[in-house]
Amino acid sequence: MQISLKWINDYVNIENYFSKPQELADLLTNTGLEVEEVSDLGKRYASIVIGQILKLDKHPDADRLTVCQVETGSGSVQQIVCGAKNHKQGDKVMVALPGAVLPGDFAIKQSVIRGVESSGMLCSEKELGLSEESSGIMILPEDAPVGEKFSLYKGLDDILFELKVTPNRADCLSHFGLARELSNLLSLDLRYPENELQVEAGLSTKECISLEVKDAENCPRYAGRFIEGVKVAPSPAWLRTRVEAIGLNSINNVVDVTNYVMMEMGQPLHAFDQREIKGNSILVDKAQAGEKFTSLDGTEYTLDGSELVIRDQERPVALAGVVGGKNSGVQDDTTNLFIECAYFKPESVRKTSRKLGIETDSAYRFSRGVDPSGISFVLDRCCHLIQKLAGGKLYGDIHDFYPKGLEAKSFLVSSDYISQRLGMPVDDESFEKALAQLKLKPVKEGQSYRVTAPLYRVDIERKEDIVEEYARLHSYDAIPEKMPELALEPTPHEKDYELQRSLREFLVGQNFTEALNYNFENKLKASSFLGDLDKLKAYGITANPEPVQILNPLNEDFSVMRTSLLPGLMKNVEHNFRYGRHKGQLFEIGYAFGRDSKFGQDPRLAFAAWGETLDLWTKKEKAPLVLQLKESIESLLKELRAKSWSWKQEADAPDFLHPGRSAALFFEGKIIGFVGELHPRMKEALKTKEPIVFAELQLDALLRGQPKAFRVGGVSRMQMVERDLAFVCDGAVRSDSIIDLIKKSSGKLLKEVYVYDQFEGGSLKEGQKSLTFRMYFQDENETLEEKQLSALQEKIIQTVSSKLGVNVR
Repeated sequence: MQISLKWINDYVNIENYFSKPQELADLLTNTGLEVEEVSDLGKRYASIVIGQILKLDKHPDADRLTVCQVETGSGSVQQIVCGAKNHKQGDKVMVALPGAVLPGDFAIKQSVIRGVESSGMLCSEKELGLSEESSGIMILPEDAPVGEKFSLYKGLDDILFELKVTPNRADCLSHFGLARELSNLLSLDLRYPENELQVEAGLSTKECISLEVKDAENCPRYAGRFIEGVKVAPSPAWLRTRVEAIGLNSINNVVDVTNYVMMEMGQPLHAFDQREIKGNSILVDKAQAGEKFTSLDGTEYTLDGSELVIRDQERPVALAGVVGGKNSGVQDDTTNLFIECAYFKPESVRKTSRKLGIETDSAYRFSRGVDPSGISFVLDRCCHLIQKLAGGKLYGDIHDFYPKGLEAKSFLVSSDYISQRLGMPVDDESFEKALAQLKLKPVKEGQSYRVTAPLYRVDIERKEDIVEEYARLHSYDAIPEKMPELALEPTPHEKDYELQRSLREFLVGQNFTEALNYNFENKLKASSFLGDLDKLKAYGITANPEPVQILNPLNEDFSVMRTSLLPGLMKNVEHNFRYGRHKGQLFEIGYAFGRDSKFGQDPRLAFAAWGETLDLWTKKEKAPLVLQLKESIESLLKELRAKSWSWKQEADAPDFLHPGRSAALFFEGKIIGFVGELHPRMKEALKTKEPIVFAELQLDALLRGQPKAFRVGGVSRMQMVERDLAFVCDGAVRSDSIIDLIKKSSGKLLKEVYVYDQFEGGSLKEGQKSLTFRMYFQDENETLEEKQLSALQEKIIQTVSSKLGVNVR
């Protein structure tokens, strides 16, 4: 929000800070009202002065140019080449001298134009940033003082603060509100703006416009006054300058006054054209479902009945607290006005504004809270200015619906409590003085004070807020620094946090990057990706077909809580492909959500990897990406010192996985997840041939019993023996089936077994393959003899052959 220091100075004397605005900005920032930028308009328009054309000649080498001799003050005459046609000798003009910088960073320099020296530029309103269009240079009145600075002449010798106001400080969303804050902080007198009225005797607002408030809960107070015979015209220079200086557009004298008072007092107002109020009746009530409303900018909205509206006898004429209607706004020929000044419930305005996507200065203030006790004063202030600038008769007997006055919050607080919370001494005298300075009306009750917060301080609700106010008033820097005494040892981290942190560190060490996705997802997209949830459940991952709905989602991409981590990782992969990153590997630790009899969340660990690295030096062919991810998961299992796991291929893989390149992880007695390659039809949608693989595991099952103790056993002195066995089998026989039978046949003597080689073709029949297994045997107490090994090998061969129908190669 932009704040003018000259405007602030109307209410509290801060002239001393005009030469040191940064000091005032630092004061506000240190008390919780951050000043993001300080703009000195006088410096912005430096080297731009009023000049008078003494002589005007044609350019000797250009028919469309003129050479002007321009006096710029103190007898100084500048020669300036000009291309405009609307000036003549004797005109007063705005002159940008060399060194001036016009809006848009256009620097004025000493130059030569078609062989003639030019020491500046005669400026138009557009070039000075005063209007969007102009037909020629700016011609000033005859009484304009030659040599006077442009900023001083136009009232732009001001300093603007760009203020960042936190949502709880609605009382500072105006110039008077900020002046009141500075009055408290600097102990300065506060001056109220003029609002004297000349009300016509015997004229009644209530006889001209009737009022009925049906929804008093959302509109606790509504006031209005009728004005007859106004003349709508352009605003005077002082008003136009002020509203434009803070970023508003000047419309006309009536609309500018309502905007001016809003920025002055923080209370939005609205001016209705009385001709357009059908039946001369105002009704404050909820909208009718399905009815249309067209705002001032011409946008049409369909209302659903939850919005609070201002309506006449036929249609809505305004969305309460948000925006006025095109059908009742002030026009150039408007003569009679009804001025509205009301207090609408912040929640009502905020919901309407967000639902319809309408952001206005009015909604911004109403949704944070305005001062209901100041309605009458603000209405009078607005009517005073309208009468002063547009004329008209002010009617008395105004509407002021306020059946149940809003009560100010009151509570007890002591200086000892403030002292305890701030860690600094606070005596009753300084505390009472601070409370009075903040207009909190302290009344002594025993050892405490009864504090009553004014209605404009919507942020003061409890005694903790008084602690903050006292600290702000006395500067946060005054609070002494003291390290707290640590009488107890620090609380250890939660076990799950420690385990997950170790997990993250290990996976990052394996060259994975952690992904952090929202817990929300698009229901249709997630359902389309996951497919048949029964197939997914067979692979150890449960996803509820009816995910948890979000009651008020931001958009459809955040409509439900996620039931799996994979749709989010798939989105990450698509994003990487879109921006040219064709290789990577991610992991995510997070929750999947569901609901049966009650809401629940399951911790999950998921992976995504895509693309292959081409080894240009050795041309060595690497294992398929799905096997690389499988190996990474096995490395994690070994890091967790897991002993019992295996991979199993179920009959039906999840729909999004390649049916022949996926497997479920059988871990400590049950399936807890899977690894697999993305189905080819889903890769086609990405228009890529790069491999894409995923995995998702139940994290609680994976970490159950962790951390496992590291047990060190003695090193056997007996020699380990290596044996290889090759089996010829049908192509459908899985290697893990053979490994299971080898383990069962070998007992404790078998230390390790794995697939050493796979061969197809040659002398083998079509559809057959040869699998070679390498086995390591060792007895802890004695050396294994050849006879014992031969018997064990024969047992393995017989078991595998009889169970699976395979032959030794």
